[in-house]
Formats: sequence, C-alpha cells, structure tokens
Amino acid sequence: MKYLLFSLALLPYTLFSQKHDYVWISGDSNTPNTTSHGGIIIDFNQQPLTAQYNYREMNMFVCNASICDSSGQLLAYTNGCHIAGANDEVLENGEMINPGLAWQVSCIQNADGYASGYQSAFFLARPDTQGIYYLFHKQVKLFLNPISVYSEALLISILDMHQNAGQGKVIEKNVALLRDTLAFGELLATKHANGKDWWVVTPRRNSNTFYVLKFTKDGIVDTLRQTIGIKP
Repeated sequence: MKYLLFSLALLPYTLFSQKHDYVWISGDSNTPNTTSHGGIIIDFNQQPLTAQYNYREMNMFVCNASICDSSGQLLAYTNGCHIAGANDEVLENGEMINPGLAWQVSCIQNADGYASGYQSAFFLARPDTQGIYYLFHKQVKLFLNPISVYSEALLISILDMHQNAGQGKVIEKNVALLRDTLAFGELLATKHANGKDWWVVTPRRNSNTFYVLKFTKDGIVDTLRQTIGIKP
C-alpha cells in the first residue's frame, strides 16, 4: 500500500486497458443551428485522431466521462446529470444521477451539466465481466445562503449493456460508496498489480488522507484509508 500513491503520481492518466477510452465526448452551449461551437467527439480510433462537431441535448460543463467497448466503439457517456447511450438518448433509468440542490441548479436551472469539478467521474468495465460498466461519480452539496459547495459523497451507477437489445440500461444508480467531505474532483483509478482489478482513489478535502477502494469482478470489495505525505 505505501507504494500505491507514488505509482498513481507517475501514471495519473493510465485509466483503461484495451480501447475503453477511445472516444471522448465534450462541448457546452449546444444549439441545433450552429456548428461553430458546442458538442465535440474526439475519436482515437482514427489515425490521425479526428475531432468533429456533434449536436446533442446534453451539455458538458466540468463533469464528463465516456466509455467504449474493448474495440473502441462508444457505449455511453455522462455529464453528471444523466447517462446517455451512443445514440445520444438517455439510457433507461439513466436520468437524474447525483440528485439534490446542486443537480437542480446545474442540470435544470442552468442546463450546463453537473458542476462537480474536473476528474469527478469516470467509467470502468467490471473486471472479468462482459457488458457491465461502473460509473464512479462525485456528488456535490450546495448551500445558497451563504453560497458554498463541496463534494459530499462518492457514488456508483451500474450499466448493463446487454439490456434493451444492446442499447443498455442503468440497473443501479446513486449508490453511496463513501460519505465524507471529499476533494472537489481529483478522482483517479489505476490498475491493480494483478492486471485485472482496479484501485480507485480520492482524497479528503484539504487533507493528506486518501480513500482507496479495490474494484474487482465482485464490485467494491475493500475500502482503505491512508494518511501520507504533506498536508496541503
């Protein structure tokens, strides 16, 4: 365990094996009448990679994540408000993730996407399991008087891509893994030394204490808490 956080610092972006991260979805201020800004698809299946406009109803603010199958074909994505499929339609049971006041303001009132911070969500394929994907996502607590915001929980939502003739369905959502005052964003994952499982890591807010969760074919099987290094 003492070497785990050092390895994360060396490999902060090594999140996926195969081609699960080959299509990136982004873009804000989508309108159906212009292609000068808004929805973007970046496709690493093409060499050189391609970036093209794609109108969609779902705006991306600072929270966004996408997942492909092992061949690099887009399966689903999220802006922290809902989970959509490759056809840009919200998946069955994929509406309203991260519920609460921050969801109401970010997703309904402003319609920008969930304001939970950079690196506040990602998908991982469940190890040794075909067609099951976990979305790890930070839930935000918003106060209006006076205005303040912080990450209050780490949640998961689970996709089964066998459902609905391969279009997928969210079979569980907003399941709490942690409830604490967490860092705003700063959610990371790295492969376990066995080459199959994952370590999912998030720090507490303004702290040198980290939560480390082991993700296997059986789901989250262990949650560790480690204090290490210099307190920010």
